[in-house]
Amino acid sequence: MNSKLSTEQLKAISRGQLLGRYGFAISAELAAAGIMLAVHLICFLPVDQSTTAGLVLAFFISCILDVLSGVFAAGLTRFYLNLVCNRPGSVKDIFYNFRVHTNKALAIRLLTSIPQVIGCLPFLASGILIADQENPSAGLYLLYSAAMLVALIVYISVWLLYSQAYYLLLDFPGYSTRQIMSVSRRMMKGHKGRLFYLTVSLIPYYLLCFLSCGIASLWVTPFSRVLFTNFYLDLIHRNHAA
Repeated sequence: MNSKLSTEQLKAISRGQLLGRYGFAISAELAAAGIMLAVHLICFLPVDQSTTAGLVLAFFISCILDVLSGVFAAGLTRFYLNLVCNRPGSVKDIFYNFRVHTNKALAIRLLTSIPQVIGCLPFLASGILIADQENPSAGLYLLYSAAMLVALIVYISVWLLYSQAYYLLLDFPGYSTRQIMSVSRRMMKGHKGRLFYLTVSLIPYYLLCFLSCGIASLWVTPFSRVLFTNFYLDLIHRNHAA
């Protein structure tokens, strides 16, 4: 009874849960994406990113918006938890954490963003060095590539550790932010490779999004979110069973 669901089982379950409900999920995704796009345009249009100062400013604006996006991320998590668990829900769920546990949603995203931003700093610095030189050396490009790899490793590692945080926030609202982060790390012990493999298995879907100029993402994004929600439910059931 405590055996984990395979990647293919999780995908099959997710496809079944989305049958007849893709339109509902797409509506929520478009609403959240539209609002975030509008905010990004307002913030970035005045910034001249052709200069070093502009690049640095754009980076810090991106960091701030990323933290603020945590509120929407928590709302979307609630939306998909309701969908997967067959609980009453609506597109308005994406705004849920603007009313409830806003500080925790922001704190979770801030605490995950800090190490990711620190990991990106060498990448940003090497990019600025390249932009400031007319003929950058091969060594500088090598440094840039190495810094990009480090940033990617840090980003993925942090995401894997705290991938369950928003689910825990919604299922266990009495937990403090510290408890949520701690439980997410504990839940992911021995399962990080499994989640990484699940994510990598979606690469063909993401390629389809690219080849369709983003149109396929209307279906791929809800599917991936339902898939990760089912991964969480499988984890939480295994933890309770243990």
